[in-house]
Amino acid sequence: MSEEEETREVLFPDWEGPDKTGLTIEQTSEGEIFVKEVKGESPAARSGKVYEGDQIVGATIYFDNMSSEETAELLKTLNRHKVGLKLQNKSPCCSPLSTPCRSPMGTLTWEGKTRFGGSSPDIILVST
Repeated sequence: MSEEEETREVLFPDWEGPDKTGLTIEQTSEGEIFVKEVKGESPAARSGKVYEGDQIVGATIYFDNMSSEETAELLKTLNRHKVGLKLQNKSPCCSPLSTPCRSPMGTLTWEGKTRFGGSSPDIILVST
């Protein structure tokens, strides 16, 4: 993928792994991950946004249908990756402007390892 090419995000609300989504993925010797094949009539093919040869550079995982145990375990296993957390302040005493009726929807965003091989993780905390 050229550096000028725009990154696009494709949402799969019922992700059950590459096979059931209709993708065959391949890892190169340099550690990059590519879409090797998109199977016809699969969720990936129907999206119209996934193409053979696409490099997979990141993923966003939504916690909506994930148990708190699964979520906590996932967060514990991530180490030295660029992570963006979507946060909500649930304590009205700390933030009087917070809206308690907002629905709690968490996300975890992962981006592929940097080419610099940095010695410390890049953490981005985002509150909306």
